[in-house]
Amino acid sequence: MALGLSVTSALNLTLEGSVGSFSVGAGSDTQKSVEVKYFLTHVGLDFENGSNEEVLKHLAPVREIFPTVDLEFDEIMQRDIDDARVSSELVPYLLDHKSRDLVKLFPPIIVVVLPVKAYENKPADLYPTVSTEVEMMPEGHEAQIIRSGAKGQEVFEFVQPLQNGKLYEHDLVRLRLNTNKSRLVIVDGQHRAMALLAVYRNLKQDWNDAMKAPYKDYYEEWTTNYIRKFELKNISLPVMFCTFPQLDESFNGEYNVKMAARSIFLTLNKTARQVSASRNRLLDDNDLIALFLRDTLSTIKKGDLHSGSTLEISNIELDQAHDRVKIESPIAISGVNHIYYLIEHIVLNKLEDVNGAKPRAGNYYLRTDLEPAAFRRLNGRNLLGADLADATSRQFYTSAAGDILTKEFRERFGNYVVSAFQQFAPYAAHSGAVYWLSEQLRSQANTRVRPILFEGQGIGRTFAAHTANLAAKIDSQEFGADAPKLREILDRLNGTQKLVDELISKLKFERAERFLSKVSDKKVLKTEEGIIHPRVVDFVNKLYDNILTTVAFQTAMIAGFFSELERANLERSKQGLDGVDTQTAFDGFIADINGFFSPSSSREFKRLVEVFQDALEGEIREWKITPSNSTFRRVVYRGEMQPAQWPKYKYLILEIWRATGTELESSLTAEREKSRRQIFASLEHEYQKDFLTRNLKREENLTSSDRSEITNAAYEAFKKFLRNVGWLAADVPSKRALEEAPVVEDAAEAPVVEDENETWEASEEADFEPDEGK
Repeated sequence: MALGLSVTSALNLTLEGSVGSFSVGAGSDTQKSVEVKYFLTHVGLDFENGSNEEVLKHLAPVREIFPTVDLEFDEIMQRDIDDARVSSELVPYLLDHKSRDLVKLFPPIIVVVLPVKAYENKPADLYPTVSTEVEMMPEGHEAQIIRSGAKGQEVFEFVQPLQNGKLYEHDLVRLRLNTNKSRLVIVDGQHRAMALLAVYRNLKQDWNDAMKAPYKDYYEEWTTNYIRKFELKNISLPVMFCTFPQLDESFNGEYNVKMAARSIFLTLNKTARQVSASRNRLLDDNDLIALFLRDTLSTIKKGDLHSGSTLEISNIELDQAHDRVKIESPIAISGVNHIYYLIEHIVLNKLEDVNGAKPRAGNYYLRTDLEPAAFRRLNGRNLLGADLADATSRQFYTSAAGDILTKEFRERFGNYVVSAFQQFAPYAAHSGAVYWLSEQLRSQANTRVRPILFEGQGIGRTFAAHTANLAAKIDSQEFGADAPKLREILDRLNGTQKLVDELISKLKFERAERFLSKVSDKKVLKTEEGIIHPRVVDFVNKLYDNILTTVAFQTAMIAGFFSELERANLERSKQGLDGVDTQTAFDGFIADINGFFSPSSSREFKRLVEVFQDALEGEIREWKITPSNSTFRRVVYRGEMQPAQWPKYKYLILEIWRATGTELESSLTAEREKSRRQIFASLEHEYQKDFLTRNLKREENLTSSDRSEITNAAYEAFKKFLRNVGWLAADVPSKRALEEAPVVEDAAEAPVVEDENETWEASEEADFEPDEGK
C-alpha cells in the first residue's frame, strides 16, 4: 500500500516570461533537427525583483562554471572573454556613461540550461526523462507542465496556462529551474553578460570565489560608490534560456545537449568577425578534420606525470587572435590552426600536390570526398563497410563512423603527431621550460601572475590591453575624483605586467639553456658571469618565433614525414615488399632531426646560426655576424613564407633526415635529389636576375663567361649551405650533377592542380630581423 507521502520539488529558481521554440541540428539523416524550447525574460540590477539577484548569482561565463582543465575538447562550447574590452567598452555602455540620450538596445543573452552529471561538475549528454502533463494550478486554472526529471529530482519545468485547449505563451508562463542539477551556461552574449555581472559583483563584493577572483582586476576601476551614481534599477538585459526537451534519456539519436549548445553558438557566431577561425575549427561538429583535431588535443591534455613528457595543453594556443597563424602566447609552441592545417595535409593530401620543394597545390578547404586518399590512409572502407563508407564524407558522417575513423586516425597518425611535439628536441626544451616556470609559480602560490600566463589562451594580451585602457582613462580624467585610487590600481597593474615580462624573459633564458644543453663546450656560449650570452638567447628566440613555431615548419616536419613514408611504402608495394614499420621510421626520423636542431658543440651551433641567420665569425660571445649567401632564406627561398610553402622546409628536413642503412634511405635520397635540382635551378635563376640588374644586361646578351660566373656563384652558395646542414665535402653533389636534371624545374613554381584560394589570412614572418652585430 502506497504511503501517500508528498514529494518536495527541487526547483529553486522561478522566472516569469514568454516561451517559444526553434530548431537546431545538422538536418541530415543521422542528425535530425531537434526542438529548442526557449524562455525569454529579463535580468537586471533591480534587486526588489526577487529573481534578478538569484539569476545573477547563478549566471556565469563558462570559464567560471567548468574549469577548462576538467573539460574534454568535445565539451568546450565557448571562447575566451576579452575582459579588457568588457571593462573599457561594455560596462560604460551599460551604465549609460557619457551617452545618456542614446537608445540602448541589446540582443538577448543566450543561456543553455545544461544538465550536470551526478557527483561531478561536468555536463551530462542528456536530460533526465522529460514528461508532459496537464495539472490544475493553485490559482484555479489548468496548465501544461513540461518537466525534466521526477518530482524532487527535476532539472527544469515549463509551466504554461491552458484554457479552452489553447496554450498561453506570454501571460503567467513560468520557467522553474533546479540550479543544483543544472548549470546556466552562456553560449552567446557572454561579453555583455560579463559587463552586467561585473557591475553586480562590484556592488555585492562578490569576487571571492576562486573561479571568479582571477578576473577581478579588470573591473576594479568601477568602484561601488561610482556605480551607485547611476540609475541601476533601469539596467536590464533580455535573456533567453534554452532547453532541448527531445534530448532526454529516451533519445535514440546521436545528438546530445552539448552538441546542440555548440550548434547554437556556431550558428549565432559563424558570421561574426570576433569569433576566431581557430575557435570555429575547435567547435565544429560537421568537419571530420575538426574531430581529429579535438582528439589530438585531448591526447595532449590527458598527458600526466607518467607520460614521459612535459608537453601540456597550455603549450597549444587554442584561440589565435585575429586568425593570424603566428603564435602569440609565450607559453605555446603550436596552435589550433597549426594542428588543423597539418592534419588536413596528412589526411587529404594527394601525392601530386607536393612536387619536391615546390609550393604545395590544391584547395584543401573544398576537399570533402574521403575517396580515395583519406579512406586508404584510414582503412576506411574495411572498417566502415561499403554502405556506410559510401554515405560518409568529411562533412557528413554518423557518430559511429566518426568514432571509428577518429580511433584509426589516432592510432595511425594522431599519436605520432603528439609524439613529434613531445620528442622533437626544441619543442621538448620549450615545454620543459614552461613546466619549470609553472612549478615555480605554483610553489609560490602566485594567484595573480599564474592565471595571466597559464589560464585562458588570450588572457595575457587581454591583461596588457586592460592596463593600456585604464591608463588612457586616467590621462583623460574620465573618473574625476576617483582618479587617485585608480592610479594606485594602475600602478599595481603595471607592476604585475612588469613581473609578467620578467617571468617571460626568465622562461626564454631557461628555454635557451635547455635548447643548448647538449653542447659539450658550453662555456664559449656564456658570459663571464656564467650565463648564456644574451645574443645567443636572442638567436634561439628568433629561431622559435620565426621558424620552429610556424605552420609551414610544423606541417613540413609532421605531414612531410608521413608523405615520405607513404611514398616509400607505395613504391615498396609495387615491388611486392612489406611496408616500413611506422614506429621504427619515426624513431629514426626524430633522432636524425634532433641531431641537427640540438647542437652538441659550439661548432654545430655556429652552423645552425649560418643556416638561419648569417655567418657567425670568431668568438661566439663577441657575436660578430657577417652576411652569408648560404642561409636557408638566400638559397632555398627568398620570398614570403606562406603556409603553402611548407615543402621548402620539407626539403631542408630531407637534407637532415638521412635514414642511413634503412628501408627508407633510397626513397628519401631520390626525393632529396629531385628537390635539390629544383632548388638549384631556382637559385641560378635568382643569381641571373641579380647579375642582369647589376650589369644592366638583357638575358639574350649573356655571354658564356657570364653564364659560367652566374652558375659558379650559385653553386658555391648552395655547396656551403649543404655543408652547413651536415654533408661532408665528398657527399656534396657536383655542379654538373645538379645541372644534369632530367627536366629543368624551378622550385618557385607550384604544381598545376587547382586554384589555391587559401583561407589563411596572414603570412608567416619566417625571417630574422637585421642583427645589430652585423
